Amino acid sequence: MSASRGGVELDITHLKSRGHRILEAIILSYADSSTPVGSEYLLQNYPFGVSPATIRNEMAELESQGLITHPHTSAGRVPTDRGYRYYTDLLMEPRRLRPEEEEVIGSVARLECDDPAQFLEEAAHLLSELTKEAGVVLVPKLAQGSFRHLKFISMDPREVVGVLIASEGMVRHGMMELEESVDSEELERLERFLNQELAGMPLAQVPPYLERSLLETNSAFFHLFKRAFDLLHLGPFFEEESSVILEGTLWILEAPEFQDMQRTRRLIRALEEKRELEEILRRDLSADVVKLHIGSENRGTSFTDCTVAAAPYRLRGGVTGAIGVIGPTRMNYPRITALVGRMAQAVTRAFQG
Repeated sequence: MSASRGGVELDITHLKSRGHRILEAIILSYADSSTPVGSEYLLQNYPFGVSPATIRNEMAELESQGLITHPHTSAGRVPTDRGYRYYTDLLMEPRRLRPEEEEVIGSVARLECDDPAQFLEEAAHLLSELTKEAGVVLVPKLAQGSFRHLKFISMDPREVVGVLIASEGMVRHGMMELEESVDSEELERLERFLNQELAGMPLAQVPPYLERSLLETNSAFFHLFKRAFDLLHLGPFFEEESSVILEGTLWILEAPEFQDMQRTRRLIRALEEKRELEEILRRDLSADVVKLHIGSENRGTSFTDCTVAAAPYRLRGGVTGAIGVIGPTRMNYPRITALVGRMAQAVTRAFQG
């Protein structure tokens, strides 16, 4: 009998319940201690009720399947990425949160943030503090939303602050420096015109719509379309924005796995650029479950020594992002999965409630 999970084909017919329990014990012990786990440790800390020789034979079987390995000449064993995948997909049991964990996640509903991005940053911070891993959020891009309201605020005749609000609650604002002065009456006229003209329109369609309207509209409205088109393009409303928020990256850098400077530099660079991390987070946003991207499954990126655990959340209108954590592959998967899943649910409820 075989099973395929995460792109890994596994022969599971020979692995009996004792072998499963030993694999789980190695994974959880290694997550806590970050040191290889030996047979003596397992006998002293887990009630297997068998001889040391039996434990060693079971460990040899697990190693022959590529589920654990021994680093260098150490007598202890550590899980492989294949072992983590086998465990999380086939053996891991759901974990209930402790009351204090439920209390922290419940506090998300009480966060007072008008800007969704700020709210998500706070939620990522709470998740990071709970898990002792780096919290990460994929923020939906403004262009995924639909037009709700635009406000212009005159700072002086040639400086205007624009605030664009999407129907899903996302906000974008920026300063615009004008070549020609604009008085408050004209700004108000432009506001009314755009709020009426663009109401409910998908934001990604706004620039081409205004450009097309310049060519098609009659002379009575040409000036308004031209002024609106020029003004909006001075602001940052339709620029490609960074859509990944990171909180608590120090937790990653303090992990024993990342004390090697060459490995750490590569990881820090990838965290700063965020592009690879964004690509990982954008996978599998359709299913409302926690997705684990474990170690070598992140091939082609700088995160082959990390696990990214993330679950989707939903704004009004079905716009989707993701929230989770990133850390070394040596993590407590039952606890992390439970916390990430519950946080995603709490964020969804906060946005849709």
